[in-house]
Amino acid sequence: MKNALILHGTDGHSKENWFDWLRIELEKKGYKVWVPDLPKASHPNIKRYNKFLLEENDWEFNEESIIIGHSSGAVSILGLLQALPDNVKVKACYLVGAFKDNSDWDVLDGLFEEPFDFKRIKQKTKAFHFIHSDNDPYCPLDHAKYLCEQVSGELIVLPGQKHFSVDSYGDTYKQFQYLLSLILGNAVDQKYLEQFLKKIEELKIEIWLDGGWAVDALLKKQTRPHADIDIVIQKKDVNTLRGHLENKGYKEVKRDDSSAWNFVIGDDECHMIDFHVIELDKDGNGIYGPKKNGDAFTKEALSGKGKIGDLEVNCISPKILVEYHTGYDLRDKDYHDVKALCEKFNIELPEKYKR
Repeated sequence: MKNALILHGTDGHSKENWFDWLRIELEKKGYKVWVPDLPKASHPNIKRYNKFLLEENDWEFNEESIIIGHSSGAVSILGLLQALPDNVKVKACYLVGAFKDNSDWDVLDGLFEEPFDFKRIKQKTKAFHFIHSDNDPYCPLDHAKYLCEQVSGELIVLPGQKHFSVDSYGDTYKQFQYLLSLILGNAVDQKYLEQFLKKIEELKIEIWLDGGWAVDALLKKQTRPHADIDIVIQKKDVNTLRGHLENKGYKEVKRDDSSAWNFVIGDDECHMIDFHVIELDKDGNGIYGPKKNGDAFTKEALSGKGKIGDLEVNCISPKILVEYHTGYDLRDKDYHDVKALCEKFNIELPEKYKR
């Protein structure tokens, strides 16, 4: 049976913020859910928490389990995974507002008494989702980036959400719709994407889908959850689309690697659009960034054709998408995407994916 464990933060409890709301919503979807009041949460301690979760309570961790944690509860997920028996793995972990050290706050020392064995932790779940705000007043974004890199997870940066708590943001965080949608697989669902594509047509703009939605467009069906929409767009059309979105309340998400040719904008409902800006040359190649860098979406890359619902769409071609899925630590979703593309389009599976 699918089940969900939700861990609150420092000096917190099971009924604050969005925790109980999420419990109710997941139970409606058939999950067995446990939101425990962690012992002595004013001074969180990994060993104490693990004893409580693994020894003092009868809760089953299995391949259908998901674990959700907020703040120090997110950090506790790492220690919990490290302590799981060798033969136990869970489906996915969602770390909201995580951090990598005590930030000179002594009450957090108990979270870091034992160094994290990231190699072991990485093996204990199929997927890590780090959810962080670009203006968290307590937990620097760099901390989430560091942890995400250690376990080859997915970092989702949401604009202006502070610490995803009532205390930091207000009553909005008595619920957390984005997190629920991410868990259920519809953070950016097909309906939203279809509406977005129809608006693109109305604006008379040409785009190409990239990333996960490009894979699903080529496969002609949604095969996994998506946290955002990756698009390739010509420089001449950027201001038109950006202006339209900003008029609807979208704003740029702060990132260390943002540039004029690659940036993300999102709205208050955390719909994310990741822009990859090109200039087409006389041969049909999309120059990406300064010419001296030599980066481009080749004419072949821009030749893909797919389908979202009843809509025909441009997208990155299958062969090039497979090539793009190399050169970094692979995640479960990379294996999923590449295997599906290779099977569908008779492409040889890259050596790195033969596991």
